[in-house]
Amino acid sequence: MEPPASEGSEKNLVITYDSPSDRVVQAGASLVEGNAYIFLFDGELTTTQRRVAQINIIQSGLDILSIEKTDLSKATPLPVDESITSQLEAFINEWMTKFSIPGAAVAIIQNNEVVYSQGFGVRNEAGDPITPQTHMMIGSTGKSLTTLMMATLVDDGKMQWDTPAQQIYPEFAVKDPELSTTITMRNLVCACTGVPRRDLEFILNANTLSGEAIVASLSDFEFFTDFGEAFQYSNQMVATGGYIAGVAASGEQTDLAANYVAALQTRVLDPLGMNRTTLSFDEVEADGNYATPHGYNYQNQYEPISLDLEKVLVPVAPAGAHWSTLEDMSKYMIMQLQDGINADGERIVSEENLNETRKPQIKVSDTGSYGLGWFVSDYKGQQMIDHGGNTLGFTSEFKFLPDAGDGGLGIIVLTNAQVTNNFSVAVSQRLLELVFQQESTVATSLGFVVEEIAKAGAKLQEQISATLDVSTVEPYLGDYQNPALGEMTLTLEDGTLRADFGEFASNLLPKNDEKGEFEGYMLTDPPLPGLLIQLQQKDGKPVAVMGSGVTEYTFEKNP
Repeated sequence: MEPPASEGSEKNLVITYDSPSDRVVQAGASLVEGNAYIFLFDGELTTTQRRVAQINIIQSGLDILSIEKTDLSKATPLPVDESITSQLEAFINEWMTKFSIPGAAVAIIQNNEVVYSQGFGVRNEAGDPITPQTHMMIGSTGKSLTTLMMATLVDDGKMQWDTPAQQIYPEFAVKDPELSTTITMRNLVCACTGVPRRDLEFILNANTLSGEAIVASLSDFEFFTDFGEAFQYSNQMVATGGYIAGVAASGEQTDLAANYVAALQTRVLDPLGMNRTTLSFDEVEADGNYATPHGYNYQNQYEPISLDLEKVLVPVAPAGAHWSTLEDMSKYMIMQLQDGINADGERIVSEENLNETRKPQIKVSDTGSYGLGWFVSDYKGQQMIDHGGNTLGFTSEFKFLPDAGDGGLGIIVLTNAQVTNNFSVAVSQRLLELVFQQESTVATSLGFVVEEIAKAGAKLQEQISATLDVSTVEPYLGDYQNPALGEMTLTLEDGTLRADFGEFASNLLPKNDEKGEFEGYMLTDPPLPGLLIQLQQKDGKPVAVMGSGVTEYTFEKNP
């Protein structure tokens, strides 16, 4: 694979070598002034999964000193005028088409004002347009709303960042009894405890989970790394932080979800005037002006999905089940750029505690860190604070440069499609190129991404088979259980193998690996296309294995 040349390099190359399934072997090279700078990696799969952030720090720390870097730390961005927005709109329309994204909404805030706010494309199959008032989910961008709410609680003395979580909510516990008593409210939202991402465990159990159950689930979570050693992103940890903060706000130990919703409403949404931001699906559906989510299928095509699928995020609501609009998120951006003062000039949080959420807590790369609900890095020397969000059918990007000009600069990108991060981030990068008058590299990078997606899709089509050996799968039909993921039922419907997880169901097709050897049965439908299930015998009994390495789950067939 040859990614586009980066700043100062003439050519880049990445090779992933054939290796046993329990190892990862890669090489990367950059050609600079006739010299090749090489990065080699060879590691066990499970170790790689546990240490991916630390590997990223090492890799991103390969600093080629002969490359002269652009320094914009003292640069003032151009005013965002019609010349800039017309170029940005052309970019948005072109790449929405190339990525087949149905709808998007983009806002730019500069000098504490909304200088641009526009919808693109459609919000539903009827062709209704996206507007700045259209409801869309913001996914993990909502984590910063949760940490903002926590900051107001610190302001009011109802908790401190370093208050032990168990002191507020005695039921809180993790696998290590000693850590159970010492983990603080800060630790729950810093992505630095060593608790890994285990999204399948709430996605496949959403119908039976509550806020209390999410907090309780942490008691048997394995820590991938030592406490404070490496960046590990956990939705359950952040959700727990939000739920326990709700307890601190209300003083009530029961109904964690209601406590959180009430605290967020009174401490964040109402003071900011974010009147159309909510966690209630019923409110959104009753309002009517909402975008239909779209998920990928195995053919790399977007298709509309049910709002019910998005409800799998409800158990981890503080970590990313928020609905908002471009208009509301613009109000939030103004408050961030004004260091805690809303658009009406009223302070809603102290500058001290708002800034605490932006302080680096754990390294993500050589130059970037995670704060409290924020990624903290830079754009060519300009401090940059951002967070993206993904649900099963929406994507968001929220990025600002607090020191860019007198009032800073921010951009918000919302789409009603799954995993449009390449597009959403590129839109923000294109704006920065324009206002800082930088040579554009974004389009080249996006073109490479589109090509790679097409190549991967073509390869996948060659690896899957529409022909199912019924006699092979028949012994495995029936009901299965996994302690962490719950129930799964395998059935044959008109000759098609199908897996039903309760929250959703998907067809399965046989898939071979790159060598042409049978690999397993692949889910084809949203929200988890491409996920493999292997049907095996264990101690003479049928089992279904999902995932690999440290994220492997075994379903045992019911008697």
